[in-house]
Amino acid sequence: MRPMDFLGSAIVVLGAVVLVVVVRLLFNRSIRKASSKSLPYHRQLFTFALVLLGLFLAIGLLPIEHEVKGQILSLLGVLISAIIALSSTTLVGNAMAGIMLRLMHEFRAGDFIEVEDLVGRVTDFGIFHTEIQMITRDVVSLPNILLVQKAVKVTRRGGTFLHVSVSIGYMVPHEDVEEALKEAAETTGLTDAFVFIEGLLDHAVKYRVYGLLEEFSERLSKTSELHRAVLDALHTKGIEIASPSVTDRREYPSDHAYIPKRRMQERVSENQAAIEELAFDKAVEAESIEQLHQAETKLVQSLETLDEKTTDKKTVKQQREKIESKIKQIQGELEIRKEEQAEKKESGE
Repeated sequence: MRPMDFLGSAIVVLGAVVLVVVVRLLFNRSIRKASSKSLPYHRQLFTFALVLLGLFLAIGLLPIEHEVKGQILSLLGVLISAIIALSSTTLVGNAMAGIMLRLMHEFRAGDFIEVEDLVGRVTDFGIFHTEIQMITRDVVSLPNILLVQKAVKVTRRGGTFLHVSVSIGYMVPHEDVEEALKEAAETTGLTDAFVFIEGLLDHAVKYRVYGLLEEFSERLSKTSELHRAVLDALHTKGIEIASPSVTDRREYPSDHAYIPKRRMQERVSENQAAIEELAFDKAVEAESIEQLHQAETKLVQSLETLDEKTTDKKTVKQQREKIESKIKQIQGELEIRKEEQAEKKESGE
């Protein structure tokens, strides 16, 4: 075989290399304009597709017999099929799951998520794993393939309904119970409160009160506060709680109610916001970084459309300088945050 016989394959390989370099430069330019998180894995996926296509074309143009070509292509296909087949239980599986979660945009840093028995806020969202911080301040790392296979409950940032169930005896009118439960929800600071009668049990009626919490970051503390408010509201009105069931072998008068005596001293108010910040310090930091990236993206987009909105060159120049100054401030803040995170990671905090 002459060297000229390999010219077609060489041109394909060279063209694929040049195309990959050009694509990476274009993606790098786009990322610098927008944000480092705007195009998470598109560049890697596109580069991999180009390399794979160039490899198949180069093999197809080799000056060898068609049978040998077919064997090489078949072997390559078997290798790729084996990688895909093993992806459900290997590192490749977590990478594919991470890419899928990124493209779906189900959750981001700072969000409350529930996976089976785990409840926490997202602190890191990588290609292989997702890190969440529990209320104990401990950090749990979950493989991304688990988040694809299991049901993940994400608390909406626009607000979520907190709810508490309680069982009350049949002797109490349901109007009184519903009124007390709604008062408890309103006392907690929840809005749009309503009550469902979920079931008529053998010993009691099961009620569930719902209330809209607009600030999602206070979810855990407000849930505890709602439970406390339900106890106070029902006991204040003399309503006995029979949840899950009242079983007591001691003899009591027929008009006795299982209501504890209220203490005379006033309750000391707790700083709920401080509890949330202390428990989810890492998640709050991750959320603030995410918000900075979003603000940077919006400013870059407004900078690109500035010339279309305004015709006055002087005004355009002033607005452009103002936006660029804000972008530099955000980028500086992001650099500081990244350095702080790196220092904390080195110190093991």
